[in-house]
Amino acid sequence: MFIPRKFFCILIICFSFSLSCQFTKQKKQSAEADSSGVTAKEIGCPIPLSQGTVYGTDLSKFDQTYLLSVIKVLLGDLCAGSFAHLPSLIHPEKGLYVDAKGYWTYSEVEKDLADPKGYFQVYYFDSKKLDQKKGSVGNLTVRDVFLSAKEVAADFYVGSSEEVEVRFRFAENPKLERYLINPSFVKWEGKWYLLRMF
Repeated sequence: MFIPRKFFCILIICFSFSLSCQFTKQKKQSAEADSSGVTAKEIGCPIPLSQGTVYGTDLSKFDQTYLLSVIKVLLGDLCAGSFAHLPSLIHPEKGLYVDAKGYWTYSEVEKDLADPKGYFQVYYFDSKKLDQKKGSVGNLTVRDVFLSAKEVAADFYVGSSEEVEVRFRFAENPKLERYLINPSFVKWEGKWYLLRMF
């Protein structure tokens, strides 16, 4: 079925607005629930994100804008301390590479997100649990790494009109970029999905 481009653009804008509203509500609830009295804004959330360099010519401006908005949602979730939107960005049959080699099915991702001692909770959000896991002190979670950047630029490496790898560049503490892997997105049946996590 052919969907007019104008109608498709309206759907994308509505989707982005809906995700933005959900994140704003979560961020407010998170800030209110923080017993230390520190607000998300005071710790650097949301993380400022801008479009970096696009390497390749096969990705439309529309898709660039859409993928940047998806990354903003993921970084918003990272700030909020919960990947609430992650399941909606994963193909139900293709799953997700959680690191360079570790592949998880859709259901495995959902199960881990619900686990307070799971991979995402430990490596992305909770520095105390990460220290316990590694048996040393001062380990940085992925959230810590991004917050140290102050501002982030996303470079797009375009393999084709349906394959994009992203590299994050930090305005401050660029040496910490090495803690991240490059996320990648793939388009199936006209919709973009996150294939590899950062």
